[in-house]
Amino acid sequence: MFAREGSPGVIRVVFASGPDHVVGGGGWGAHDGGVGRISGGYLNLHRPAAARALLEEALADGTRFGHAPHVDGWRFLDTVLTRLPPEARETSRDPST
Repeated sequence: MFAREGSPGVIRVVFASGPDHVVGGGGWGAHDGGVGRISGGYLNLHRPAAARALLEEALADGTRFGHAPHVDGWRFLDTVLTRLPPEARETSRDPST
């Protein structure tokens, strides 16, 4: 959910579970805040850059604060993924080397 100071209402982006859609906490290794498709594409909604890209895509699509009960986030998944650099992954280090 996004809110803008001084603007009425919010933009509520919803990722509903369904065929090929995995929502955080729903198994398949998805953590709370993660959404993805079994066929490919995973987004960590806890990343500030991911949240910002999602909001920007919703606004570019014409979504306005307080004008809809919710917006289908799956519509924006592929576009948001192309805008984000891959997440940095920690590499395990062997202390003996």
